[in-house]
Amino acid sequence: MAKIKALVVDDSKIMRSAVKRALNNLMLAEFEYVEAKDGEDAFEKFNEEIEIMFVDWNMPNMTGVEFSQAIREEGYDHIPIIMVTAEKSMGKVDKALNEGGANEYITKPFTADKMHKAISGYFDDDGAIAGSDDGDDEEEKSFFKGILNS
Repeated sequence: MAKIKALVVDDSKIMRSAVKRALNNLMLAEFEYVEAKDGEDAFEKFNEEIEIMFVDWNMPNMTGVEFSQAIREEGYDHIPIIMVTAEKSMGKVDKALNEGGANEYITKPFTADKMHKAISGYFDDDGAIAGSDDGDDEEEKSFFKGILNS
């Protein structure tokens, strides 16, 4: 199974642990984690070895959306960003996906099933990050996509 370097960003150490535990239980890949306490810390710890990111929205110093925008502005469009947050309004989801550049949106509290549905498509059968040839980079993302495709 491939080893994936994942950045887990949340101001709550308990939530960072919950994300890591859920990922380990899904057994989609073998993960190596880099943890950050906010977007600013994450931006400092980010490097080209990071293959997937799990980011909270509400954090001090730099929000998850601001961090996601900064990463996208640096040209890292190929790295999946999964927003894991308590923000549930359609406006917030839209902002994270379309302005922030997040690929997926998971609301807290989350279940392993919800996490699996959101991220399983990013991994191939060997546990490596799958290539993204879907060609819809310019298509606006939708809050309802996950609901309609369940």
